[in-house]
This record gives sequence, structure tokens and C-alpha cells, in this order.
Amino acid sequence: MKGIYLHIPFCKRKCAYCDFPSTEVWDYELLGLYVDALLADLCIHLPSWQGYTIYIGGGTPSILPLHLMERLLFGIKELLPNPEEFTFEANPESITREKLELLQQAGVTRLSMGVQSFNDKHLKVLGRIHTAKEAMKKGEMSKVYFDNLNIDLIFGIPGQSLRDLEKDIDAALTLESAHLSVYSLTLEEHTPLTHRIKRGELSMPSEDKWLRMFHLIPCKLGLHGFRRYEISNFGKPGKECLHNLIYWENGEYLGVGASAVSHLGGCRLFREQRPKRYIERVLNGESPVVDEERLSPWCKTLETAVVGLRTTKGIDPWAIEERWGVEKGRLAERLISLEGEGLLEREDNHWRIPEKLLPVANEIMVRVLE
Repeated sequence: MKGIYLHIPFCKRKCAYCDFPSTEVWDYELLGLYVDALLADLCIHLPSWQGYTIYIGGGTPSILPLHLMERLLFGIKELLPNPEEFTFEANPESITREKLELLQQAGVTRLSMGVQSFNDKHLKVLGRIHTAKEAMKKGEMSKVYFDNLNIDLIFGIPGQSLRDLEKDIDAALTLESAHLSVYSLTLEEHTPLTHRIKRGELSMPSEDKWLRMFHLIPCKLGLHGFRRYEISNFGKPGKECLHNLIYWENGEYLGVGASAVSHLGGCRLFREQRPKRYIERVLNGESPVVDEERLSPWCKTLETAVVGLRTTKGIDPWAIEERWGVEKGRLAERLISLEGEGLLEREDNHWRIPEKLLPVANEIMVRVLE
């Protein structure tokens, strides 16, 4: 399976915690030119893959007005008519019934709703511009059109209690979502939220409270038929995100759009980050790729191991070594050593991080890289 990612970098307002490549500076003329450039970029670099997924993310893809969304979606459908999965990201404040109908008609099979919280106080801390009431209303509307609905939530928000988190999960469950992504809040440098924390205006939860939140999530979701398949992702049987699994397998994907990244033939390609410059390059016939990264086979082996250890399936070191052509047993030797320290567990030919150690998964992954 291969993946195709299209990036929409525009937002109505950038969230307080966000350091993703996105911008609040745009107008409708720019959006129209950007859609033209996206489709031109995709057409020029269209791969001849048989099995593929499509993912439109951002930014806020649902910010596109209806006529531009229609142009983009049916342009994609003409070029890529048979995806195994087609995901579209939406935010409650900008998704409408007309847009949902269009998404369904254009062949989108999976909707991912960026809710983050159903608590107005916490939404304000995060700098989100929708309300809890609006999130519930748009979620109820979305489930009419999509039985494969993902809800994004964040935990570890300043001021959030365990009961608050439980209520967020309950609200997502009432929307009959098939998948939940529940991410720990990460403080990124140079974001408004980080500055508020440093000034002492807000405080992050204690380590003990964070751990109780982390363990509450799979317990609560497990009672409703959800299975954790990656550290922060939970799905009903058969509803795992196929596109994201490509990333966790370090598979091949084409990324188009400003700041999009591709992974093709073991090489990482980086597209122009500035939307206006990206548009100029594509529409003037220049390559939008501005940089590339080629890692050694051993570095690719370690990279594949680390992203794979995010999944509950774990990794087969011998298959990874064969894939990247490195000395047989070199990765396995490292994993066996970490297993001896109790940091990994083994089942047949697969090693994974024990569930009780998932809260310190990043530290274990660093040990794999050493």
C-alpha cells in the first residue's frame, strides 16, 4: 500500500499550541490558485500505483469554499479514481452539510474531525475557535454521511481533570465514531501556549496525573470495542487508518502542497514551504521540490524500527534488515539487548514496547537509535 497526501496549509486562526506548517494569511483568490497548483503538482507527479490511500490534511481543508472544494475533490477523483481509503480533515467551525454531501459524492470514505475537546474552557486554552456545542452539532451531522468517522482529542491540557477527559471521550463515543486519535498535548517552542506556561499563567498536569490520564484512555475505549493499534490511535475492528499505517511502516508516499514531504525510493523530498512561492513554482513549470534527504541503509533500518515501535503490532527486525539491505542480525541484536533490560517484549519474530512502558516509549526509541 502506498499513500498520497495533499496539504492545505490555511487556517482561519492558528491554534495556541500549533507549530504545523500553516498560515492565517490568505484570501479566496490565493485559495483558488493554490487548488490549481495542487492539482497540477499531483498531475505531474502522479504515481502509477495499484493500491493507494488519499489523505487531505492541514491546516484546515474544510476552510475551502464549496466551489473550490468541488474543483479539488473531483480533480483528484479524475486522477485517482480507486483509493483504498480517502480521508478528509475537517474542523467543526468550517464544515457544513453542503460540504459533507460533496465529500460523500466525491468518494471520500473517512472523515477526521479536529475537535480536541468538548469543554469550552479547554478549547479556549488551546486557542480553538469552535465551541463544544458546535463540535457536537457538526459531529452529529457528520455521522449521517460517514460511518468511518475519526475524532481527534487532546489530553494533558492545563486545568483538565480526569473527569474532564472522561467526559470528552464519552462525548466522542455518543457520535458513534469508529476511530479516536487521542494525543498528549506537546509544548512546542515559540507557540502562544508555551509562552503562557513559561510566564506562569498556566501549568501542565503533574506526571502522576498525566499517567492516570494516559492509562484511562485505553481502559475507557476498550469497554466500547476500540483497540489501541498505535500509541495515540484507537479503532473499531477494521477501522484502523490505512494511510497512517503507511507512515508507521515507513512506507512510500507522495506529498503534494506547500511544505509537503514525500518518501519515495528511500529518499525524502521536501516541497517549498511558502504557499505563494509554491504556487509560483508549480504554475511556472518549476519543480516544487526544494530539498531532499538520502539516508544510509542502516539509518533507514533504524528509522523504520523506531516508527514501527509506535504500533502495538511491533516490528520484525529481519524483515526490516532485508528491506534495506543491511547485515542480517544487526538490528535484531540491538532489540534482544533491550528485551533483556525489560524494555521490549517479543512474540514470535516481532518485538514491541510493553503496554505498561508506552508512557516512556520515546525514551525507549532513543535507546534503539543509540
